[in-house]
Amino acid sequence: MTSCSCKGAQSDLLAIYAICGERIYHQVDKALSILRLFPEIAPVNFGGRIRRLVVTRTTLGIFYSVTGNRVLIGAVLDLRQSRRTITKRLREL
Repeated sequence: MTSCSCKGAQSDLLAIYAICGERIYHQVDKALSILRLFPEIAPVNFGGRIRRLVVTRTTLGIFYSVTGNRVLIGAVLDLRQSRRTITKRLREL
C-alpha cells in the first residue's frame, strides 16, 4: 500500500501537475505504481532510512521510506536542486 505521509508530498504532487502538466504527472503515477509492487526497488540514500526513486524521463525523485508493508511518501522533489536543499527538506520527515 502506498500513502502520502504528509501534506508536503501531496503539495509536491499538486505543484508538479500545475507546473509540469499531465504527462509528467503520469510518469510520477507510474513510478508510484512500481513502488506498490516493489517497495525496496530504490536504494537507501538519506540517513539510512529514506529511499530515492528517480522518475523515468523526468528530473524528479520520489523520497520515501518502507515501514512494514507500507510505503510512506515523504516528498517528490526536483533533483536539480542542491543536495543541501534536498537534505534540509528531508530532515523534516
